[in-house]
Amino acid sequence: MAAEWLTVQQVMDAVRAAGYPDKIDTLRRRIDGGHFGEQGKDWYRTESGYRMVAPAAVEAFLRRRQEAQQPPS
Repeated sequence: MAAEWLTVQQVMDAVRAAGYPDKIDTLRRRIDGGHFGEQGKDWYRTESGYRMVAPAAVEAFLRRRQEAQQPPS
């Protein structure tokens, strides 16, 4: 993920590549709900309303999600 900011479509592609079948509307709700970090720092909305997400926020989201699926040791 070399881009400075990712569109929701690019986020969905990364999430699906990691094996999660999330729909784009689900990801929009998760972004708005803070699952991808803090608005203004980890993601923002353009003037036209599009959400842009930092690649590091996507990586952190996927890492937390994978950790949550690991069985307790």
